[in-house]
Amino acid sequence: MLPRTTAIELMHAAQLSPDRSIAGVLGLRDGLAEGLTPGQADSAESLAHACDQAEQAGGVFALYYSQPAAAAEPHDLPQALREAATNRPLLIVSLNTKGVLETRAWRWCEGQYIEQTLTAIEPPTAA
Repeated sequence: MLPRTTAIELMHAAQLSPDRSIAGVLGLRDGLAEGLTPGQADSAESLAHACDQAEQAGGVFALYYSQPAAAAEPHDLPQALREAATNRPLLIVSLNTKGVLETRAWRWCEGQYIEQTLTAIEPPTAA
């Protein structure tokens, strides 16, 4: 599950780079996605480093990637990103929309990407 605040943070990061793609790792804390660790979509070393940082902080929820001029679908992804996302979910943010940005989740399975259900939730409140 993706807390709404984290979804907004991800989409905002994509909006800050409207002319180029961004990539990185979305961390995991207490079973929920939290915290963006930037990486370079075309660098296996950069993505591995971002994954290591997220693992040390609590885990990896998914990799993320923005597409300024394409739909939120896994077409023409950089090789390093495709390889890093082989065993992890991949969130793709599309800036190629009018109004609300689109974010979709994908998982590599048996030689193809399968779309996954992505649910935004209200984050739990502190007691």
